[in-house]
Amino acid sequence: MLLKTRLFGEIKVKEEEVINFIKPILGFDDCKQYILVEKESIFPTFWLQSVNNSGLAFPVISPFSVNEDYSIKLQTHDLDDIRLKNINDVLVLTLMVVPQVLSSIRTNLRAPIIYNPVNKVAKQLVLYDDKYPVHYYIMDNAN
Repeated sequence: MLLKTRLFGEIKVKEEEVINFIKPILGFDDCKQYILVEKESIFPTFWLQSVNNSGLAFPVISPFSVNEDYSIKLQTHDLDDIRLKNINDVLVLTLMVVPQVLSSIRTNLRAPIIYNPVNKVAKQLVLYDDKYPVHYYIMDNAN
């Protein structure tokens, strides 16, 4: 299929590349299908581009790349939801906000996305432990 996007223009997408969220990302109830776009010239490198809404794309990052102590405990039902057979296959991402003021770049460590790249199934978790903030300012925490 040909996907027309606001940020990336037209992208050829194979059906097997589409990531299906079992529930929508919080606040975006009409969008449950995305593709992962890698663009080296745009920070950050990865984006979740909605298949359902051509104007919706989220910059995403591995939380481990911004907080080396980051860890989450995955429940059995979460692993079952994304049909994960091998824990080593899980990809954890967090949504970013990239405002014009670069010192305000932040990510939401409290609501990570777990993604099974084998089956193309994903789920956003909401961690009830307040160990990680909703607004984790990357520049403030850079080494």
